[in-house]
Amino acid sequence: MKEVKLILAGLIILIITSCNKEIDIKKEEEAIKAVIENETNSYYAKNYDQQIKSFLQDENLIVLVSSKKRYVYVVGWEELSQHIKENYEKDPIPRERCQFTNYNIKVYKESAWVVFDEIVLNNDNVFLKKITNVRFLKKVDGKWKIVYLSHVNITSYEEKVEEEESEQQK
Repeated sequence: MKEVKLILAGLIILIITSCNKEIDIKKEEEAIKAVIENETNSYYAKNYDQQIKSFLQDENLIVLVSSKKRYVYVVGWEELSQHIKENYEKDPIPRERCQFTNYNIKVYKESAWVVFDEIVLNNDNVFLKKITNVRFLKKVDGKWKIVYLSHVNITSYEEKVEEEESEQQK
């Protein structure tokens, strides 16, 4: 009887400890970066089928894009899907590519938030703009999916600040 109790206690401890696995932060960060970079690179390549793999396709998805000249706020997968398709129809030719820098990632068991910069270049490697990004991701069936995407074209605002500063100095 004592042996049975020890075996049961051992099994219970094994079950509890296996349920509380530690997160492999580096592995998760790499997987998260891959999802983000797939979405962004697919956007610049105008590859709808590849881009949509990165999103959680439900009604809670939010996309917020801002610059001095443009503002986009989209809620839900259906609206985003339509928005992407319309964008690609208006401008189907890939013209830009980007580099990802300054990642700040916080990983939780089933979610993550990420802040990073995106340097956008044209096909001749000429700097076009710098974008600051925020992403929230959710782990669904073991895969990371974007549930919130926000980016601000900070270069467009920096130009305004420079203009205002030079006017103030006059």
